[in-house]
Amino acid sequence: MIKGPVLVIDAGSSRLRCHIFDGEGTIVASSATEWAYLEEPDAPSMARSFDPQQLWDGICLAIRQCAADAPTSLGVVSCIAVTSQRQGVVFLDAAGNEIYAGPNMDLRAVFEGAAIDEEFREHVYGVTGHLPSFFFTPAKLRWFQQQRPKAYGRIATVLTLADWLAWRLTGVVANEVTLAGEAGLLDIGSRQWCNGLLRELELPERTGPLVKSGVVAGNVSGHAASATGLAVGVPVTIAGADTQCGLLGMGVAETGHVGVVAGWSAPVQMVTAQPKLSPEMRTWAGCHVLDDGWVAESSAGDTGNAYQWLADTVYGDRSDPFADMAIDASFSGSGANGAVAFMGNGAMDMGSVGMTYGGLMFPVPLNAATGKIQRKDLARAALESTAYAIRANIEQLEAVTGQSAMSISLGGGMTRTAAFPKILVDVLGRDVLLSSLPDATAIGTFLCAKTVLGDFRDLREAAAHARSDMRLLQPDARNAAQYEEYYKGWIRLSESLRNIEL
Repeated sequence: MIKGPVLVIDAGSSRLRCHIFDGEGTIVASSATEWAYLEEPDAPSMARSFDPQQLWDGICLAIRQCAADAPTSLGVVSCIAVTSQRQGVVFLDAAGNEIYAGPNMDLRAVFEGAAIDEEFREHVYGVTGHLPSFFFTPAKLRWFQQQRPKAYGRIATVLTLADWLAWRLTGVVANEVTLAGEAGLLDIGSRQWCNGLLRELELPERTGPLVKSGVVAGNVSGHAASATGLAVGVPVTIAGADTQCGLLGMGVAETGHVGVVAGWSAPVQMVTAQPKLSPEMRTWAGCHVLDDGWVAESSAGDTGNAYQWLADTVYGDRSDPFADMAIDASFSGSGANGAVAFMGNGAMDMGSVGMTYGGLMFPVPLNAATGKIQRKDLARAALESTAYAIRANIEQLEAVTGQSAMSISLGGGMTRTAAFPKILVDVLGRDVLLSSLPDATAIGTFLCAKTVLGDFRDLREAAAHARSDMRLLQPDARNAAQYEEYYKGWIRLSESLRNIEL
């Protein structure tokens, strides 16, 4: 049978994207819809949630637009693969009505999560590999239990965002393993529901089916076909958590291999042969989409989001602030003329989460500096800050796992800035493999669909295929030597800033 194109749906942190890939792995059409959040008068100011019907309508429109923009010669979509941001979750009642749909940025459960961690902190981390609890589904369930008891009493099904998308498309309830782990609902060691922990938290046990990445979760229903324009019966696979899909898209499959998905945020994950936990509970541990692998994670935070904010603030007079800022950064030299940026985390510490000072710093008085600080220097300082933070997190993972990084791969939207990959390579002083396309998550999600279609025996073979398309970048010895000193200075300043009380 001739296979048609593949539709990838990525419910990311910044927006939902649809891509149609041809059989060779080329994106031939794309569309996107922005997230729109509800106002909830009875919820805390940091709460975020979606209007489920508005969300579904936007998804259907994006699917139709993407399909309309694809060459008709490709034929109809032959497989659909969905991925999503981690920690996003949807609650359904017994009739399949959405009670709540929330993104990873929903922080309504800060107090409920703090109460869980006060009593069960070590146990939660030991079982789920994740802290602090307010980010995760058990704390959100407790918030509903305490703040909206009637709604809580109606909750019958808990799905991550990608699980919910697959359910909307197929009518089949399924929970993908990596996403369940990133929602705080999995015993990551056994890759089964953490029902023992849930009982201790006085929350309902999970009983739904857990499915692996790269298998068919269901087929497009007649109702979904009418809403989206897709053909009835098309297989749907839940590819997994977006970062882990990014690893797959870069061919990061072997123990000790590291992947950096530098997009809205910059999570750094190392593949491990079993869960690796930090004694200080600083890092996360989760499941790889490969069912015989795990990941240790240390994130540099919302680096891409911060870079976009700086672009809008400093380059707001330009038609494309992000692109113009990225171009300017390439005209400033190593060290950014003395400017230093602190745009997010240094080394991740999820055992002690809080606000710290950040910003842009440069030598004063300005007439004593090496030269007048210009916008291009601020732009480069921001990119260097991201590179320094990524290095700090790679080094932290090496310490936690006791394993040196055997290879480092880079993908994500930040690689669209021509200067960033080169800066990172020189800051690391190590070889880096660069993704063939910036959107490594979309590539990995596509590879899950191709595995469903039989083009690969399994996801490990798909990962090997992706790795063959990576491009090798090597550091410049002189720049790397300079950045070694700049990095040490950035670490010292970062530690000083953390000691300043807000």
